[in-house]
Amino acid sequence: MEPRWEWQRSSHRRPPLRHRGDWVSPTNCAKVATPSNPAGWGNTFLDEAGRAGEIVTTSVVDDDGSLEFNTTEALKRKASYHEAGGLPLAELVDKKGGDRRLTFQKSEGQANWQIRVTGANTGSGDGFMTLVWVAPDPAGTYDATDSGQWWATRPLPNHPYRQGSPGTLEQLLAAANSDGHTTVINHYGISSDPGNAQPAKVNVDNVSFNGCTTNFKATNGGGGGGSLEGILPVLMTRRHT
Repeated sequence: MEPRWEWQRSSHRRPPLRHRGDWVSPTNCAKVATPSNPAGWGNTFLDEAGRAGEIVTTSVVDDDGSLEFNTTEALKRKASYHEAGGLPLAELVDKKGGDRRLTFQKSEGQANWQIRVTGANTGSGDGFMTLVWVAPDPAGTYDATDSGQWWATRPLPNHPYRQGSPGTLEQLLAAANSDGHTTVINHYGISSDPGNAQPAKVNVDNVSFNGCTTNFKATNGGGGGGSLEGILPVLMTRRHT
């Protein structure tokens, strides 16, 4: 059965465009997320109830914890997000590179970038879709900035087949913003969707998006973790098959 990369659209309302200072950036950044203060990370989408990750003491690179996704037969997909503040997709793409790369560190296991947008030229509704990048399974630091393996969960001009017609972020931006559309990023995050290989686990840390790097740090007494449920206000890739 094909993994579900996104869910129902009932909770995907397009927010108003915000002032530049409200966009996630190096100066507007959740630098540390802990169990008691997840700094905006979590999952409040009604159709993803119970699917948030958990901050735990397990280390990926540093020694202070990570964001863990445990999936099971009952919950085959989990995801945690942070608001992006209506960041135009063009802003992300035009300024990517340098200190604004799209990277994360992970243990062995299945993990993906998720960039949720509205306003794209999908041909229907509010132009909601998710841009997805699938990291290789081995542990490591992965940089998706210049990859040609991004894909959209809705058909776009020149990219009609979703994961069957991937492209660079520049190519997907051109398709999304065609015919006068303006695509904005509502949320960004990480998901784990290993399909039928259950149960499964992956740990992620130091997620960098538009110049903002979040360190997931377990600071609870006794080394416990904390769920992020209900909290919201380099290497070659592979294609998902």
